[in-house]
Amino acid sequence: MGWFKYWLSTKTQGTMKRLIIILLVAFTFNACLKEELYDGPNFYEDGFENYSMLDHLLEGDDIFWSFTQLTRTTNSIVVDSTHTHSGEKSLKFTAEISTPSQLSKCSIAKQNMAFWEGETIRFSGWYFLQDTNTLDWIFLADIEEQTPIGAGPGMRLALVDNQLRVEHKFYESDILQPTDQAIDFPRDQWVELIWEIKLSQKNEGTVKLWQDGLLIINTENNRTLPKDLLYAQQGTKGMYTSIEIGITANSFDAATVLWVDDVKFEKLE
Repeated sequence: MGWFKYWLSTKTQGTMKRLIIILLVAFTFNACLKEELYDGPNFYEDGFENYSMLDHLLEGDDIFWSFTQLTRTTNSIVVDSTHTHSGEKSLKFTAEISTPSQLSKCSIAKQNMAFWEGETIRFSGWYFLQDTNTLDWIFLADIEEQTPIGAGPGMRLALVDNQLRVEHKFYESDILQPTDQAIDFPRDQWVELIWEIKLSQKNEGTVKLWQDGLLIINTENNRTLPKDLLYAQQGTKGMYTSIEIGITANSFDAATVLWVDDVKFEKLE
């Protein structure tokens, strides 16, 4: 029976090798197919100079912007010339206070982009936040994956105790500024934000955030993409496709007026 055991072992090894090869080919094919299926731009910038009203930003089937969120009838987004970082126009966002029964949102999003695991995405923009009111837990930018209903878990910039932090919409702890070096967010003036994320479903991502040229968050070994699991709300394809700016959710403390100008989304080489 020794020869039979040897033959069976050889056949089993051969079968396993063929199975591994088939799985590797299927995985590679699926990855290529997925990137073709969900292909999109990885660069977009806008200084809002070429529009005269909000509707113009939404023309052209995602050539410009994709959609707005205005959860209150009194919330508004307008092309404005009151405050500009450069040129003659910016976007002005006005949002009522959030309440326990309804979050107040006033934002605009660019969808159908493609930023994949292993890549580094950079968002930059200029923000002018009016008044010095307390505005805990106001959100200023979201990066996430669009889904047929709503959006997949992503990351967003939050202002808490008047200091910026990075919050995950999936199950990871917030990324805060170092306690002994934390700085406030300037009010009633233009502030430049640059946010870089190396995308990883493992703990191999990085998160960097600059405020007016000062690196205020710099962390490594982060999971910056949700895993390929079904979460309580939705899953993920291992990418981000949507970037939302403005007042993506207002505080429960006060109404807010915000201007945004000279935004850019890009993949770093």
